[in-house]
Amino acid sequence: MTIRESDLHLGAHEGTGPDFLDVEEATDKPAGPLDGITKGLKLWADVGLTLGKQLDAHTEATNKLLRRLERNTPVNYSTNASGVFPAAGNLVLSLGTPDQGTYWEVESCVVGGSDQNVTAAGTAGLYVSGFLPPSGTSQSPGLTSLADQAKTLPNVAFYGGRDIVVNDQEYLFLIVFGGTAAQQYQANAQVTVFTTASGAGRVQVES
Repeated sequence: MTIRESDLHLGAHEGTGPDFLDVEEATDKPAGPLDGITKGLKLWADVGLTLGKQLDAHTEATNKLLRRLERNTPVNYSTNASGVFPAAGNLVLSLGTPDQGTYWEVESCVVGGSDQNVTAAGTAGLYVSGFLPPSGTSQSPGLTSLADQAKTLPNVAFYGGRDIVVNDQEYLFLIVFGGTAAQQYQANAQVTVFTTASGAGRVQVES
């Protein structure tokens, strides 16, 4: 068998049918009857994928807003204290302190004997201070921490927004002066609890 030089030329094909076309040649072939359907299905799949991503992004943005709303929504809180007036010194009725990262706005405060019809001697001062004096002593944070006073007992007081603000690491408490030894005194306060972030004035628009 004789092999000719032309049979060995570079780039020789093994056939010239449609299965052996070069890439450049294959792209020029006319569209088949199913090409339109295939392209339509691919386009529909791309649109569905895009819509799905947009829906996921919208859902996440909505969830962020809902979480922020829940976290920053004020909470109503009631606190109370009671104690027996000591034989010496003053009676301190501590109404507590806000949790870290929150602050209180005091709405009302009541102080007196065991009930509204019980006569109770003495006066009381309402204080907001980082220093909480022990009961049974004459210590007081002084006028610089005084928020309100009661000249007679029982006494009921109501306050507007931000009239009395208690930050974390501060205490809300009453000191009863000149009370009757061994008599029970009670107090309660209604407060609104805010997160510190909600009062920082930071506004962020979710896109």
